[in-house]
Amino acid sequence: MSQPPGDDMLGRGLRLLTVLAGQPSGLGVSAVARAAGLPVSSAHRLLGRLAAEGFVAYDEDARRYALGVRVLELSRGFQRSSAGYSAAAGPVQRLAARTGLPVLTGILDGGDVLLVLTAEGTQHIQLRSAEGTRNRWHATSMGKVLVAGLPEREREALLAGALPAVTARTVTDPEALRAELDGVRERGWAEVDEENETGVRSVAVAVPDPDGLRGGAPMTVSLGATVLLTDADELRAHVPALHACAEEIAARMR
Repeated sequence: MSQPPGDDMLGRGLRLLTVLAGQPSGLGVSAVARAAGLPVSSAHRLLGRLAAEGFVAYDEDARRYALGVRVLELSRGFQRSSAGYSAAAGPVQRLAARTGLPVLTGILDGGDVLLVLTAEGTQHIQLRSAEGTRNRWHATSMGKVLVAGLPEREREALLAGALPAVTARTVTDPEALRAELDGVRERGWAEVDEENETGVRSVAVAVPDPDGLRGGAPMTVSLGATVLLTDADELRAHVPALHACAEEIAARMR
């Protein structure tokens, strides 16, 4: 099996970890190798070294590899770092307590929104989204507010890409999305109503990043709600508080 130019041991190891990150129940060596585009012998050797260092765990009974505890340590270190968005924790938690709604923060990663920090609300019906979860950009308020702020070339590239229907209400027409993004850019916030998950609506704003401190990965903050407990107008009424939270996060990150 031919390897991409410049495909060194580090790159191969990182590919293996990336594959395992998407398989919480683990994979056998052949499946890992196939998904990473590596010969089985190379994958087996690298997985053994990663296991010795604690980045991979091996279940001898199931003959499966999964992520190890050292990855969790790296994740915790990232969250504590200046790039890890830990400065957002206080403002996000206060907004969740004040509104009773879950607050999510995320960044754009390719065509997905990657959740980087969450805080639960206090309503008796709670929405739960784990940090590290990915959602399609065009189905989420966070994705729409982030894409609306991109340069035209990047925005058009995403609009030309895959736009699958996540629910029956997901907007998948590029022209309709383009018009919606224009509106989001003009008013400064985005909303979706059961486009990413049936029974759930959300609003989102972008966290200001005038100094480019987060390396081209602007951050967004969002409030989610169930349609059962929170109507659309009630959720929109929280947009000023959402903007204030975003401003506080930006100030802390500076």
